[in-house]
Amino acid sequence: MKLLNQRAQYFSLLWLGIILLSSCAQTPRYEEEVRIIVSPHKLSVHSGSEDKVFVKLLDRQEGPLFGIKVTATSTSPTVATVTPEALTDPVGKAIFIVHGISPGVTNIIFSAAGQKASMEVVFIGH
Repeated sequence: MKLLNQRAQYFSLLWLGIILLSSCAQTPRYEEEVRIIVSPHKLSVHSGSEDKVFVKLLDRQEGPLFGIKVTATSTSPTVATVTPEALTDPVGKAIFIVHGISPGVTNIIFSAAGQKASMEVVFIGH
């Protein structure tokens, strides 16, 4: 019986933690300036490659924005595809994976809180 009570307390605390963490996510006002920083600015890929792209969201005072959804789309998905969305972590960073597919050039457009940024992706061969 004591073990059952301990497990119930553990799960109650776990759910409380999840609720508290999700309530800490920030929702910037659209009139607030949000800056999107993409790294690297340009990416060279080849068929089958998987490369990480880092996106950082900062508020007007250069502070990180946590829990913001960032979406990403490739303007030419036959050249490269990208993870469609990610949430920013406590330091305002989201990580995306770009997959190289075939020769050509595409842009990846990142969007968050009414703002957009882009990066160029160039297919460099096999």
